[in-house]
Amino acid sequence: MTKQVLADRETIAANIVKFTQDNGLKIHPGQEPLKWADLVLKKGGCPCVPTRKQCPCEFVLEDVKELGRCRCGLFCNDAYLKEYNALNDRRKPKKRWTRKPKVSSSRKSA
Repeated sequence: MTKQVLADRETIAANIVKFTQDNGLKIHPGQEPLKWADLVLKKGGCPCVPTRKQCPCEFVLEDVKELGRCRCGLFCNDAYLKEYNALNDRRKPKKRWTRKPKVSSSRKSA
């Protein structure tokens, strides 16, 4: 990456963090501002809604008020985050076989 792209990336990530702080929002678990900034640079604006030319876009607060999160899922409010964490806590891990079970041979040779 060029120095300019790195500077843009860091500026976008800083703007994302500042936006959350200024508006009492949270960044969705599993999302990272620097990785999100990479998507914004790659897409040339909002990574999720092509008609939105910047991130954070002007609809974030409206989306969060309506859905508890923005359409992209980057920003969310406390109520959404609480529900999200509660759902994740209820999930049971899937059982996986690490090896095939032994099959006993009960046949006797005749």
